[in-house]
Amino acid sequence: MKSSVRQRNNQAKLWRETSFANVEMLRAAYRTHQFPPHAHDEYAFGLIEKGAQEFIYATGERLIMPQGTICVVNPGAVHEGGPATEAGWDYRMVYIPTASMASVLIDSEWRPQGKQLYFPQTVINDDDTMRLIYEAHICSESRDTSQLERASRLTQAVYQLASRHGQSLRPIERLIPIPGAVKRAREYIDAYVTENPSLESIARVAGMSPFHLIRAFRKAVGVAPHAYLVQRRVELAKHLLLKGRPLRQVAVEVGYYDQGHLSREFSRFFGVPPSVARQ
Repeated sequence: MKSSVRQRNNQAKLWRETSFANVEMLRAAYRTHQFPPHAHDEYAFGLIEKGAQEFIYATGERLIMPQGTICVVNPGAVHEGGPATEAGWDYRMVYIPTASMASVLIDSEWRPQGKQLYFPQTVINDDDTMRLIYEAHICSESRDTSQLERASRLTQAVYQLASRHGQSLRPIERLIPIPGAVKRAREYIDAYVTENPSLESIARVAGMSPFHLIRAFRKAVGVAPHAYLVQRRVELAKHLLLKGRPLRQVAVEVGYYDQGHLSREFSRFFGVPPSVARQ
């Protein structure tokens, strides 16, 4: 399922790679879009084809991703970004779940058994690996390639990226530990993402006052509880749309009263309307 859309000088094409479980692909040309603070459940990696992107972590660290570099974002890392110059940037991205990443490495010589794969560098210079990612992405986008070829090329690209630039990190060794109260609050939001959980109910689950919850949640997660809820809804909507669900139905399923509200939030995150994730 593929679709491409242009909106205010921003173009994007988003599709599912059916040869890999739950892998999503993005090709975009952004000129004015500014990503709000957000994080991915998956590993996000790709290459900058043209221009440069400014990348900002929740910690305040700022990076420039120039043309010809690989960009990698670990699951759960809160970040935002936008054009580094007025020319904007073009890039190709792959979003691969942790389970799919692990399946590529499980029988390989390099495998973080019992550990979590972690990429210490966000911006990587590696022409060989970049070429593999590019070829896998082009192959995925083409309608004239077999599932076997698409899976083979993506597997090779993922393996080389992980083996050359990944490290093993034990799951308990989080870079920024999340307090138990905030973890309970986040899990509660995840469980009721399609509803409208109140601040009071979330704070009650966390065992904190609403004010202290907001402050602690923002410090640990990188965004306030309401922003986290919106992000989760938009991500869920994207997944459902890529499966072919009608926009109006998806809007209701993820907790919005009308599709206009979902469209506005989707555009804020992706720079293009939800139709980019529809056939």
